[in-house]
Amino acid sequence: MVDMQLSNNKLVDRGTRMVMNETGLDEKTAGDLLKKYGSVRKAVESIKN
Repeated sequence: MVDMQLSNNKLVDRGTRMVMNETGLDEKTAGDLLKKYGSVRKAVESIKN
């Protein structure tokens, strides 16, 4: 699921929630990371490294 294509708003929202759950970040920060990196996996890895 972390490699899903962010092709619509519903999937972007789901991806944002996934980043929030994995990192403990707030919604805005998680959404910004997701937009910056383009995938849940890369957004989460950017925080954990």
